[in-house]
Amino acid sequence: MGPERGQVRVLSPDGALWGAGVLTMVGAAGLHVVTCAHVVTAAGGEPPGEVTVDLYGRGWTTVARSSPEAWSAPPPLQESPSGLSLDGDGDFAALTLRAGHPPLPRGCGPLPLLPCGPPDGRRVAIIGYPRGTMSGLIATAVLVGTGGPYPDWVQLDGLRPTGPTVERGFSGAAVWDPAARRVIGLVTAAHTDRAAKVAWMLPVEAAVRLWPPLAAAVRSAAPAACRPPSPQDRYRLADALLEVPQIDHDAGDMLREALPAAIRRDVRRHPWPRQQVQAIVQACVDHQDGCAALRAAVLHVGGESDSALRSLGVLDEVCCSGGPRPEEDA
Repeated sequence: MGPERGQVRVLSPDGALWGAGVLTMVGAAGLHVVTCAHVVTAAGGEPPGEVTVDLYGRGWTTVARSSPEAWSAPPPLQESPSGLSLDGDGDFAALTLRAGHPPLPRGCGPLPLLPCGPPDGRRVAIIGYPRGTMSGLIATAVLVGTGGPYPDWVQLDGLRPTGPTVERGFSGAAVWDPAARRVIGLVTAAHTDRAAKVAWMLPVEAAVRLWPPLAAAVRSAAPAACRPPSPQDRYRLADALLEVPQIDHDAGDMLREALPAAIRRDVRRHPWPRQQVQAIVQACVDHQDGCAALRAAVLHVGGESDSALRSLGVLDEVCCSGGPRPEEDA
């Protein structure tokens, strides 16, 4: 499962694409779309206006209405006067779907939210819609700290030297934590210098402060029960990882670099690929959050290829049962 099953595009009534939003189930209030206020304004839906939302390629579209009760204006992105309070200017909007909207397609539905917590170098994935890419592009980034145009925002630094980076068209998109399998924030802005590969997100806990009913969409993640694998199973997992072409290509160097620093620094260097990847496995299983970190790193390096998913199947079998599990499905 990824964000594509519950991320919508936000369009103006004439069909122009302005950004993204996230389907969420807000308790008794029902299904909503959460996004950025500036995306809604650009699409002509500033309260009490309406925009169009759709699931690209799924044959599903409907109208959604904004309201002042679930609206937080964007902060100034350029220099602001000294002493100006930005409290409440987080760039957030929640949209109510039109009554009688079509049922969601099979396999699609609201996404679970999770508080971001400390920006500790985790890798995240984001699907956005820059100009000319109506179906979306996937960018990857790392959480590096709070701040920026709004004090509660979290900075996202792009990871890859090539490939998509967060830019115009990513606003309102889900920031997806692949280890927790949760949305931890919404993309709000990107640095005007694209070469810097810097962007920001509104973390879930800040969005809840701006609109308290959103707390009903937050789902905690309970850690899976892990057991230390035997030496034979560690080598079996290392062999499965080496069947992923992107990992075999450099004997696991990219896989190691995709791990959090707290785990990466414990990986011993070895001249032989199998021993090197086994050392990565060992460092992960020795760490409290290592299985989830290894899962996220494999998905980052190998994507959802057959070989990557097979290696994760071995991880589930020898160490844990799939990383963090929802206590309650959305």
